[in-house]
Amino acid sequence: MKNRYKVLDSLPPYGPMYIPIAADGKQFYSEGFVVRFYRLDTTEWVANFELGGTRLREVIEFNNTSNLLIIADGTCYMMDPECSVPLFVFGGDYSKVIITEDQKFVLQNSIGLTIVEPNGTYWHSQRISWDGLADIMIDNGIVKGLSYDPTHDADEWVEFSYDVNSKELIGGSYNRSGFYHSQSMKKKPWWKLW
Repeated sequence: MKNRYKVLDSLPPYGPMYIPIAADGKQFYSEGFVVRFYRLDTTEWVANFELGGTRLREVIEFNNTSNLLIIADGTCYMMDPECSVPLFVFGGDYSKVIITEDQKFVLQNSIGLTIVEPNGTYWHSQRISWDGLADIMIDNGIVKGLSYDPTHDADEWVEFSYDVNSKELIGGSYNRSGFYHSQSMKKKPWWKLW
């Protein structure tokens, strides 16, 4: 298949005007993540994607669709290179992407995961962490790592595993903290308000 895009270092100084693409559809004029798209009829157009809140910039190609996932500093834009309007937009704070053995893309932000299927559809895990994931790795469809827990006496990192096929979460600081909060509520005397 012919290459459908090229990442540019900056907005082109000449040629047709770029098209600003933002999550809310607004017009903006700051330089973002700039990508040139090539249509099947040999015409081309330049997109200027509004940036999210991280440094993750990537273009993901899929096996089962000609659509492309553009990650512009953590914000995801699903694009058909033939069209200058995103199919959908999600995220804003993804910081890492890893690929499973069966070509699923796992996006990490500070509280959970988003899994993008080989056909471009996506879904989100339940919340895993209060605020922070680290040491993320994947093996045989199981994402493992650490999730930050600031809610107890000592800050600590709690192990978790997430099966991207069964969508089963084991561990994680968010679930653990919910458990501890419910247990501590049961142990409080009825007259103690704090």
